[in-house]
Amino acid sequence: MCDFKRNFGEAEGTMPSAILFMNSNKSERNIRKKIAKTKEKCLTHGIVLGHDVVINKGPDRDIDRDAINMLISFLLEGEYQVIVVDRLTDLTNDLSDLEELLKDAERVGVKVFELSTMQFRNHVYLEGTMDMDSLMDLIRMWS
Repeated sequence: MCDFKRNFGEAEGTMPSAILFMNSNKSERNIRKKIAKTKEKCLTHGIVLGHDVVINKGPDRDIDRDAINMLISFLLEGEYQVIVVDRLTDLTNDLSDLEELLKDAERVGVKVFELSTMQFRNHVYLEGTMDMDSLMDLIRMWS
């Protein structure tokens, strides 16, 4: 289990509260099932999924502005410390926009938990792509 308290400086005995953001055109019944499964997964990693869920129901993978504005509103209220997504690309497929969103979230003390990897994600370009030694080797090779 991830030591979330150490990473986020939470008081002993408390778990961070998360908001679920998902892309789905599924029926309400299937969405509820998915939310229930997601709550269980999050608890195994020390994250409490809150009652609020933001669902992007657009016809394609591009995020509806209203959905992202709603997510940002919840984050600015300060009730949530984590955004839970199936994949980072659920937030946006554009890497530049995704990196900016992650930086903005980090500035207000919010982390992103990716269910597909069961990891917290901070930096789009480096995290989860290669270790730092490999990156440094790559930089030296092209210098």
